Amino acid sequence: MRFYQTTWFQKLLYPSLTWKIDSSDSIYLTFDDGPTPEVTPWVLDELDKVGGKASFFCIGIKIEEHKDIAEKLLQKGHAIGNHTYRHLSGYEVDAVEYLEDIKKCDDQLERINVKNQLFRPPFGRIRKAQLRRLDQKKIIMWNYLSWDFSTSFKPEKSLKALKKAGPGDIVLFHDSEKAFANLKQILPELLAHYNSKGLKLEALR
Repeated sequence: MRFYQTTWFQKLLYPSLTWKIDSSDSIYLTFDDGPTPEVTPWVLDELDKVGGKASFFCIGIKIEEHKDIAEKLLQKGHAIGNHTYRHLSGYEVDAVEYLEDIKKCDDQLERINVKNQLFRPPFGRIRKAQLRRLDQKKIIMWNYLSWDFSTSFKPEKSLKALKKAGPGDIVLFHDSEKAFANLKQILPELLAHYNSKGLKLEALR
């Protein structure tokens, strides 16, 4: 079964993580797996059309390869967070390797003067032993998932689900090549929808 909204059980497993923000009028759009040439600049253009800000959880090796795009994110007032250097699943490596990879991404973030402690585990997969060693990080999850990365993507279902998101909700998209065709089908309509509802599109800090 495909869940567009995070279940209570997922939140129960990791209650210390950030699933939603306390806000009366803002929504928080997030984009994982960039920066990606063509895709990330397109997302920026769409956000500019509605005056919105977002948060981008970037892979370290992509920051290294596309430093100019990462710097453009910052210049436009968006937030950048750590998404590991190699997009590692916490379930598949031990704590030492996982933390080393996160540190390597932090090194790339420091090169572009990012000083926040935002972190999102790739695939949302992280072990509690790894979590205990990341107490300095603000770990951001989500409570709405677009499924834009899926080969069986249904834009009408994604739009119907994501239009229910409201104040304080964290919505997850991907600025990756894999997701681009699907993202183009839903993002402009969703941005217009949130804007029409008077929701401020804010970056996480």
